[in-house]
Amino acid sequence: MKKILTATLLTALMVMPVLAARVRGRVLDSQQQPLVGVTTQILQFPDSTRKAYMITNAKGNFNFNNIKPGNYTVKLTMVGMDDMYQNFQVQDTTTILNLGKLVMTETATNLQTAVVTGIKTAVVAKQDTIEFNAGSFKTQANSSVEDLLKKLPGVEVDADGKITSGGKSISKILVDGKEFFGGDTQMATKNLPSELVDKVQVVDRKSDLARLTGVDDGEEETVINLSIKKGMKNGWFGNLGAGYGTDGRYEGKFNISTFTDTNQFSIVGGGNNINDLGFGDGGRGRFSGFGGSRGITAAERIGMNFSVGKTEDFRVGGNVFYAHTSQNSVTDKNTIRLYSDYSQTQKSHSDSWDKGHNVKGDFRVEWKMDPNNTLDFRPSFEFNARDAESASLSRLFQEDGTPVNSDNSRKFNNGVNYDLEGRLIYVHNFPSKPGRSVSLQGNYEFSDNRQHNTSWNDIVYFLQQNPDSDMDDLYRYMDNRQWNNRIGGRLTYTEPLGDSKNGNFLQVAYRVNTRFNNADKYTYRIPGMSSDFTADMVQDFQSLPDGAVMMDSLSNRFRNAFYNHELQVGYKKVSKKMNFEGGLSYSPSGMESNNILNHDKDVSRWVWTNVAPYARFQYKFDKTSSLRLDYRGRANQPSLNQLQPVPDVADPLNITIGNPNLKPSFSQSFGLHYSNFGAESQRSLMVMMRGEFSTNDVVSKTVTDRNTGGRTTTYENADGNMSMFGGFMLNQPFANKKWRYSARLWGNYMRNVGYVNEEFNRSGNIGIRPSVGLTYTNDLLQISVNPTYAMQMSTSSLKNQDTKYTHTYGFRSDANLNLPFGLSFNTDIDFGRSTGYSSGMNQDSWLWNAQISYSVLNNKSLTFSVRAYDILGMKRNYSRSVTAAMITDSSFNDLTRYVMFGVAYTFNTMKGKKPAPDDFMNPGGFHGGPGRGGFGGRRPH
Repeated sequence: MKKILTATLLTALMVMPVLAARVRGRVLDSQQQPLVGVTTQILQFPDSTRKAYMITNAKGNFNFNNIKPGNYTVKLTMVGMDDMYQNFQVQDTTTILNLGKLVMTETATNLQTAVVTGIKTAVVAKQDTIEFNAGSFKTQANSSVEDLLKKLPGVEVDADGKITSGGKSISKILVDGKEFFGGDTQMATKNLPSELVDKVQVVDRKSDLARLTGVDDGEEETVINLSIKKGMKNGWFGNLGAGYGTDGRYEGKFNISTFTDTNQFSIVGGGNNINDLGFGDGGRGRFSGFGGSRGITAAERIGMNFSVGKTEDFRVGGNVFYAHTSQNSVTDKNTIRLYSDYSQTQKSHSDSWDKGHNVKGDFRVEWKMDPNNTLDFRPSFEFNARDAESASLSRLFQEDGTPVNSDNSRKFNNGVNYDLEGRLIYVHNFPSKPGRSVSLQGNYEFSDNRQHNTSWNDIVYFLQQNPDSDMDDLYRYMDNRQWNNRIGGRLTYTEPLGDSKNGNFLQVAYRVNTRFNNADKYTYRIPGMSSDFTADMVQDFQSLPDGAVMMDSLSNRFRNAFYNHELQVGYKKVSKKMNFEGGLSYSPSGMESNNILNHDKDVSRWVWTNVAPYARFQYKFDKTSSLRLDYRGRANQPSLNQLQPVPDVADPLNITIGNPNLKPSFSQSFGLHYSNFGAESQRSLMVMMRGEFSTNDVVSKTVTDRNTGGRTTTYENADGNMSMFGGFMLNQPFANKKWRYSARLWGNYMRNVGYVNEEFNRSGNIGIRPSVGLTYTNDLLQISVNPTYAMQMSTSSLKNQDTKYTHTYGFRSDANLNLPFGLSFNTDIDFGRSTGYSSGMNQDSWLWNAQISYSVLNNKSLTFSVRAYDILGMKRNYSRSVTAAMITDSSFNDLTRYVMFGVAYTFNTMKGKKPAPDDFMNPGGFHGGPGRGGFGGRRPH
């Protein structure tokens, strides 16, 4: 009897779960699309006790088991949606209850003609992507995408418009996954209005080649994808605006765009004198000795971008733009030169003027011929022409204040540059063997750079009279030309190991690159001109002056050839939870350099020992959290300038000469990235770390004459260079969703090695930047407050050199009030206080901007605005750089206080469609300058 009772009891326990009730259903939105991530709760009457909980899956389904008899309600919650309740009853344990389709509606409040949506999840961190909901970060009327990016946690836009996220530079801007003006990120961020954007996605991904072929090539990039609002994809959208202000400040812009599900077309343009280039000025980097990187710039531009194709199988896209800039840069520097037994201080002041013209075009053809064959072709061209002049005065002092030298110089430059490039990639998949593929890449580049330089130096030595040199008080003319051809190719092969469904693959890649570099540099001295120098004498010398005498010791004609081969063999594993790639690359390389003027300086060498490992591991814990680890070793060849033993005497007090005996360096880099998103709490967490260590790195070796202050720099191989970066970011709303907080901490360490007066020096630079933020948002108002702090510590291994600290702390705050009848108030303020900089640079910095705008007409398409920039007139601009040999504090000219009056008009041809929800909160129109919105200027970062 006991055995029978025991068996009966066990049987009952086992069948109870089977007989328990099941409740299921499916959650959809108003468009009958499944809603993933909906928080689904089973609450029991009468006390609303939660009995079960789950998140809807990718199809919007939920399924609960083991529900006991009773009265219940299912509660559905999702940010941006109205809460939904559905009552039901479970009568017995055999019930299988299907609640059917449950339709949730977007949270909305009607304010006459305005439609204001609820706040969606602000930040979502998932795998290699951080996604920001643009509607959670309010911008003022007529703002640009750049103004939106400045509000995103972890995303930074510096004074030059360069974008970083988590310390990584953003290389491209995509619009709905398609490139927008190639690698010129500012053409998108400064010219597209923020009201177009639904989501901003920061994505870490492999290079174009690696993504097409499936074989890692060691190149990575971080891009931003702008997801356009659905309501903006069925017609033309555009805006035109102009503004004029005090101190002669002006700007005008226009943007005409159409975005559909398959096609894009945009024309952008404008002109201003408020430091809003609207594009990346890549032409400046083509020449040496041109202007400065800061100052006040006037710019004009016009450009076109397109991507067309009926399907994704065949697409043609590209862009063409023209730009003109005119810049004035005024810089003051205080430089401390570090030596083991003494130090010197150099104070300098420089004025430079720079004008340039730039024409650039990038095109692409993407053709998926059939499921097994893909062709990708990308041609491009660029033309640059620039003129520049500069005047500078510097003085060098001993520690006790005794002057060492002074240098008064003038320089005039003009240059012309041409670039042509083409790249073709073909990929074939074998239908008879799934997983087997072969790809072929070919590329060709040509560039021609011609530059003329005239310079005059008047150097005075205070500790040594008439030093033995013929380069101290002279007037020179330099004729430089470099033209290059580069041909390369890459062949890759992937072979599945066994059944491709098991995810095991062998990868083999072979790459070859050949580059021919031709460089002519002629340096001439003009006898008898130094004492009678005037600026007018140099400006006319676009060709060789009469009476010029070539200086053989400072001239050269090089013909160079560089060869690089790389064989890479690796293993790849793909599974549902884990991806892995790893292997070895072998890359012998060589060079031949012939000096036509002096064959004693010919260089020829091959390096056969370049072997480097690589590995990439990614693990998906679940749909919302993942971990990625990367490691790669890479051999790097010295540059031509570092190898050629020819003095560069553009600055007679700082002469540089190459070392033909340099060895290739080897660097090892690693990275860690963890992301997690909590659907119920809406919390996003991201943790990252990366570092790089180098051996045989090419470092500077500087010898200084203590009496004259003259420095001669060459290069040596040394171990010890390293850099590390780490940090985390946390973003989460509070319970009522109107309040949101963010916190992040970035930390970095950089160690630079070099030789100072033949003595090995190791300098260190540690930086810590914590930041917290609090944001309140309702239907009309958003207020954000972000306290900031930054610490930088600089060390040196040289004797008698103290550790140096700088501290910067303050806050950033902004407020946006958007009233339903078209009136908007916006203001932002930055405060910073610094300690530890050179004398005169430890000053408080306040930057307060404000704007009032009023939008009229039925659709609020015409906007009038008044913007005040730097209201307090207390903006400060300074920076610090640290190397193994010196510490430099710099201050530079920038925009100061002005007021600008503006008018903007937005048009929209979309018929039969309501505007996107945020459109009335951010009326369309002119999207402002580089400051935080409207007709603003640059903000310091």
